[in-house]
Amino acid sequence: MKTKLLAAILFAGGILIGAGSSELIHAQAPALASRLVFQTDLNNLPGQELLLFASTWQPGYRLPLHMHPQGHELTYVVEGEQTFEIDGVGTKIVKAGEAIYTPPNTPHFGRNATDRESKTIVIRIKAKDQPVAVEVKR
Repeated sequence: MKTKLLAAILFAGGILIGAGSSELIHAQAPALASRLVFQTDLNNLPGQELLLFASTWQPGYRLPLHMHPQGHELTYVVEGEQTFEIDGVGTKIVKAGEAIYTPPNTPHFGRNATDRESKTIVIRIKAKDQPVAVEVKR
């Protein structure tokens, strides 16, 4: 009787461990993981600040159409490639080791149109009283 009870407990424990590890195995990274690395006021440009972001983009991820009010954006692709759609510029594919500039108040979006993860460094210079980005509806 004790052997059967022990076998049942081990069997049930194995199922629980298997189900839990299955969730870990199938968990996916977020479509976009972005973190603010550095932020500082620009003392020689009153009311302006500089922000530095590091981002990892999963394959197929696309940002919504947006703009940066009174904000300059410089994107450097560290790994993989990114496709950008920028009003007045068109479609640009930016590969690792290349950069692209988006002027203030310009509707645009970026996407990872590949089947591989990509990584970017983004520098923004913006008015401190403005949001980093606002979605553009069309």
